Amino acid sequence: MVNNTIAVREPATPVKREQNTAQKVAAFTRDRSAERFIEQESKRAPQFQIDQTATLGILGGLAAIMFIATAILTADGTISSAALSRFADPWQAFVLFGAVEVAILVFMLTYYVKGSREKGPQVTGWFVAMIAASGVAIALSSYHVIDLYDFAWTDPDMWVGVSIRFVVSLFFVLVSKAMASVLFAEPVHMNAPKLGRPRKEK
Repeated sequence: MVNNTIAVREPATPVKREQNTAQKVAAFTRDRSAERFIEQESKRAPQFQIDQTATLGILGGLAAIMFIATAILTADGTISSAALSRFADPWQAFVLFGAVEVAILVFMLTYYVKGSREKGPQVTGWFVAMIAASGVAIALSSYHVIDLYDFAWTDPDMWVGVSIRFVVSLFFVLVSKAMASVLFAEPVHMNAPKLGRPRKEK
């Protein structure tokens, strides 16, 4: 016996019609937004990356100049403060100055090398060591200024001299940190989870 029944399509309910309309409007809005974005981006001037070899070389050269300038400006304070240690010969004061500056340079370069390979507290520790060595240079240089003014704590000129020694060394630390932010690249993990809202499983 042949079944001659014909499937009758049920008319869409108002709720379904509203859902279909909302989906069409959302799709149209997305398409228009994409078109406007493409049109806007097509009018932009081409962008170029400036972090090329020449720029990095300039930054490295400026950082080296900053290190040398800081060493020169703090040299007299470090050498003069070496008298506190009562070395046997005067030339040993220059050795003390060299030891402090070499320590700063070694800690800074180690921070760069380690930071280009890995991340974590072991890398930050070298930057902290560089700050500590810089703090020693600042303390010795500041003491020299205070001693020159015979510990005149109310003399504004003395505090200006101390501030200058502190600011110069602070600039060197900030330059070192800026160089690290340029040189250190974040590793890209191929299996890293994508950003965005997690999709619900059906």
